[in-house]
Amino acid sequence: GSKIKALRAKTNTYIKTPVRGEDPIFVVTGRPDDVMAAKMEILSVAEHFDNVVALNKIRPEMLNDDPSGSANHVTVKVRVPYRVVGLLVGPKGATIKRIQLDSQTYIVTPSRDKEPIFEITGTPENVERAKVEIEGYIALRTG
Repeated sequence: GSKIKALRAKTNTYIKTPVRGEDPIFVVTGRPDDVMAAKMEILSVAEHFDNVVALNKIRPEMLNDDPSGSANHVTVKVRVPYRVVGLLVGPKGATIKRIQLDSQTYIVTPSRDKEPIFEITGTPENVERAKVEIEGYIALRTG
């Protein structure tokens, strides 16, 4: 409850939480950018739970400019050095969110206890754009 309240305040959204015993579906209402921010946070927290598979099926399509839907979407895994995961995520996820918005992709950030692999989903061109942006950001910040 308190984490959802904090997320509501942080993202300026209304979040309806799932009822115990029902499908784990969160309904997030607000401005599109705010909803996206809340969704990212919910999904990143959900990685720590077994029901992440159920949550993934309700992930709204964020690549609206693609009329063919998700048929031509790919997912690419990008491994980064452990030491740059936090740098790449940025304060409160700001850096990785900016890369997602700029490249129109969906990026799953690795959990603390997992391999340092980011998963990028989108059209092949957009995934490549995100990958280049991630690699460029790391090179810029680490020399």
